[in-house]
Amino acid sequence: MPRKKPEELESTPAAEPAAAPAPAPAPEISYERKMTIDNGALPASADMNGDGHISKQEMEMHLEFKRKELEDQDAMRDAQRSMAWFALFGMLLYPFAVVAASYFNLDNSATVLGSMAATYFVSVAAIVMAFFGANAYSAKGK
Repeated sequence: MPRKKPEELESTPAAEPAAAPAPAPAPEISYERKMTIDNGALPASADMNGDGHISKQEMEMHLEFKRKELEDQDAMRDAQRSMAWFALFGMLLYPFAVVAASYFNLDNSATVLGSMAATYFVSVAAIVMAFFGANAYSAKGK
């Protein structure tokens, strides 16, 4: 069909408005809860008895194992965080221990604490570095 010129378009009578579509029937409302699981949504480890189907009991066990795993990971992160803070406070308080030993005329103790300082600071710095390095590495991967 050839294109029309602008003059021809203006003289064309306007088309009649289309009739309004009939209203769609209201959807049925069901309050019944259906549980559907995609085939790839759960790992094969969720099928405990190996029958190829995941029962409700197997699903609950799988969710409980996952919940426990997350709780364990959270507890591990809390323990590592506490260890790092304890090590940092130890690094800050170590010099005060040397000064306190000198103040109470425990010259031998002050000498021993002073000679251990190099090893102590390197060891504690390695612990703190490992903690913060692991956190930075895991945050970068997300």
